[in-house]
Amino acid sequence: MRILVMWLAVTLTFSTTVWTAEPVIIGNLRVFGVVLINSTPTSDGATPRSGDTITTGAGRGIILSPVLGRIEVRSDTEVRLEAGRVELARGAVAASRLPVAVRGFTIQPQNGTGAWYAVARRDGRVVVAAHRGKVLITSLGVPPVVVAEGCYADREDSQPTSPDTNPPTESKQKKGMKRPARSSARAATAGGWAVGGLSHAASVALVVGVGAGVAAVTAGAAVTLNESGPSPDD
Repeated sequence: MRILVMWLAVTLTFSTTVWTAEPVIIGNLRVFGVVLINSTPTSDGATPRSGDTITTGAGRGIILSPVLGRIEVRSDTEVRLEAGRVELARGAVAASRLPVAVRGFTIQPQNGTGAWYAVARRDGRVVVAAHRGKVLITSLGVPPVVVAEGCYADREDSQPTSPDTNPPTESKQKKGMKRPARSSARAATAGGWAVGGLSHAASVALVVGVGAGVAAVTAGAAVTLNESGPSPDD
């Protein structure tokens, strides 16, 4: 009898583990152009699940979910979907609710509702644009950064996530002296982020996609974050 009880307990535990590991449907996917799910072209109306990788070239995809809100996968982008977030490998995404993970940071609305924000990882930089509502940037061991509505934050992609706790050497100090001063429109924050206003001339291109290459070069930033609001559902 004791052996039977133990066998049932083990079976129930194993079954629960398998069940909880099942992929979760993230939402309904609208496709504009060619969009790949796990390297396979997909069609309009697909239902991507947690664990899936979505890749776009010239096309883009929009995921609509009553629980997770709206997630836009912009052109030339690769993301991995998780049950509680989307991991950005390269390119640009925009979201209304779902947290975006990139380079050890998590970007999400500060208040959870009424937000619209974009995150890009392109050309050696990571950029966060808060188009509607405040956005919170967090990472283990780094003080949180709040990006106010109408502002953006950016940092070098090559920078380590954790702050540099080693005292600067003489060579580092000399290199630092050679760096040009930051624009007065941008302020340094924790974690290597620099924050500025989206209305500033140097941030015209910092609003998430790939259609503002000329503006990006003019602004001295090779990252593009275009489209301040949700893309048209054309």
